[in-house]
Amino acid sequence: MAAGKHLPSLLKTVEHLLDVAKSHGNMMAILHLKLYLDTISILIGKGSSDYAKVQDAALKFPASLYHQAIRAFWIGHSERCHYLFEKGVKRTGNHSWGSRHNSGFEALYHGLNALKIMKRESLQQMKAAPRNALQLLKILSGCSQWNYRNKVQLLDAEILSYEGRNDEAKEAYASAIASAQCFRLVHEQGLACERAGFHFKKIKDRKSACDIFHQAKQCYAEWGSQMKVDSITSQLETLQISQS
Repeated sequence: MAAGKHLPSLLKTVEHLLDVAKSHGNMMAILHLKLYLDTISILIGKGSSDYAKVQDAALKFPASLYHQAIRAFWIGHSERCHYLFEKGVKRTGNHSWGSRHNSGFEALYHGLNALKIMKRESLQQMKAAPRNALQLLKILSGCSQWNYRNKVQLLDAEILSYEGRNDEAKEAYASAIASAQCFRLVHEQGLACERAGFHFKKIKDRKSACDIFHQAKQCYAEWGSQMKVDSITSQLETLQISQS
């Protein structure tokens, strides 16, 4: 899922693995696979949009909190997403509460989400979240540029946009999009295009916003997320109405 694999194909794989786990009576595997099944279904747009839907037996696993946070992030429930990420970080003291290998993804989503809801009067802890996340991603990028360079560039672009450094932000967004495309991370290419679209919309460059939102829509369609395709379509319709 983190690699941007085609979601409907991934869903079929998880369904098969779930059947195997059930045939062996492996309850731990069943619970974890059901978490993935629900998350993938939400991302595709097939399942409920209730990001908090988790079986009671799975609540004891840190992964359940990770799945709730990731679902809230992609759905766009920013306040709840931030709460879940903060809860996860407090539980372990770092961004490895979903799993050791997911720390970079958690840092990216936590940093991006904090910027989305940050205000002048926000607590210092929230204001520090994007920079702390960027610092971790830069360390991880030193170990694996393939997995993390585009994430560093995207979070950097969002920080620059938040600070009003628009020309630098534009370059950073372009770099993030190009890197994600190079590394075949289609979901993160879509995410970078989407965030760039919101940046252009904010600075009243509606033509660029439309162009980049169309790219985001294409990426999300390739990923297999009808939920995100519908979300971008709504943004495009809003822009077209404002231009008419």
